[in-house]
Amino acid sequence: MADILKVTTPMSGYDNSTIKNSPQAGQGTNIQNPVDPSIVTRGDNRSDSGGNTEQQLAFQYGSNFGTFLNTIKKLPELSKLFSDMFFQGEDMLAGGVMSDNAAGKIAAFFKATQMQEDEIAGFLKEQAESSVRMSGGIFDQLRKVMAETNSVDLKTDVLNFIRKFNDMSSGKHILHDIFNTVNDMKGYVFKKTADQIEELLNNLNLSAAAGNTDENSELLKGKILPFLGRYIAANHDMGTLRDKISLLTILMARYENGNRQDVLQAFSRLTGYQGFRKYFGNTTAEQFGELLNQVDMDQAAGRNEWSDKLIDFMKMGAEGGTGLENKQMFQNLLQSMVLNESVYMPILHLALPLNINGKKLFTEMWIDPDEEGGSTEAGVKKVTRIFAKFNIMELGQFKLLLLYGDNTASVHLYYPERLQKSEVNIEKGMKGILDKYRIKTNQLVLQAGEGPSSPVSVFPKIQERKNNVDVTI
Repeated sequence: MADILKVTTPMSGYDNSTIKNSPQAGQGTNIQNPVDPSIVTRGDNRSDSGGNTEQQLAFQYGSNFGTFLNTIKKLPELSKLFSDMFFQGEDMLAGGVMSDNAAGKIAAFFKATQMQEDEIAGFLKEQAESSVRMSGGIFDQLRKVMAETNSVDLKTDVLNFIRKFNDMSSGKHILHDIFNTVNDMKGYVFKKTADQIEELLNNLNLSAAAGNTDENSELLKGKILPFLGRYIAANHDMGTLRDKISLLTILMARYENGNRQDVLQAFSRLTGYQGFRKYFGNTTAEQFGELLNQVDMDQAAGRNEWSDKLIDFMKMGAEGGTGLENKQMFQNLLQSMVLNESVYMPILHLALPLNINGKKLFTEMWIDPDEEGGSTEAGVKKVTRIFAKFNIMELGQFKLLLLYGDNTASVHLYYPERLQKSEVNIEKGMKGILDKYRIKTNQLVLQAGEGPSSPVSVFPKIQERKNNVDVTI
């Protein structure tokens, strides 16, 4: 019988007529064999077949921390971005049509950067102290507990207590963020719904003391959030409003987590550990509660008026308040700031635009106050490592590496190549600064050129997590 499936006479090698004679013929390499360890057939393109091992490992062991390292290495330099904007001044940003609110924030920020030369040391100290969260006797003792114990349970409970205390101390700030988030939703709903949201917000107690979250949490969970959920379900609104609700739920969780009674219970749980009692003795939750009454929550939350003005300024620019042409620049600035505050960044980061006696300067610093500087008879020696980038208007970018311990410093300064003829004057100026603050120098190196571009290359501690198990969720 004729083979009616072959309309024409096939050419040799282009049909499946030979498959019955050669089992491997006609099978493409993209076809994956069944996994049977007892039978070795042929190589195929299975991802688990053992080929291209390097690529497989890169995929399997990719992590959030790996993404962080890659991002921080590739991110545009904050010092260059901010300097370009800061040096041009408020006239560049305030040009064109602008709201009075935006113009006021720009003016307030540039005014806050102005200071005299003798104010710099105090200002830097204030900014560094406000950037270190959880400072004071209690948290210094908790750090010792964390450093000495090998108990995973104790470390977990200490971190849980710190998390709750942090949310409690930031309670007022979180509550205002909740209010602003819900208030912004009125611009995305019908007028009748906006009026109902306004009525609900009027019942929110913005003056509630830090830790007293019960009343506001009940209103948020029992009325405001269900009301917004019903609106979305009825109107199928899956846009900006839904995104804002996602943010709202996160803020609500943090606000409720800072309940005073929960903080006291977390402290009470710690008293059951011997490693904790070694440093805190027989301190009870009631005694700790009395100490809380004396704590300045704004200070504990790291509240800083100068930093608030900087954040308001950058947030306004990222939203387009200084003009759409500057929006991307401000978004890059915010991204860099947030990345340097990541949980993966184990060192202190400061970004400070300054106008000193009319001379504009932008400096960005990374500080590790607890670097191990070698062993001594008394134990491990601790030193401070500082990496600073600073742009000086009309001069260019400088980079400073400083290793300080026992009132002795090793200094390495990178300066713009066009200033090579002035190296003697720069060295003289550096020695004058060190002598002024009575800092002994065992090494002072000046070098023309770019120097290190990223803190990753300066602080080995940043990459220490590479040696640990890290999982992407």
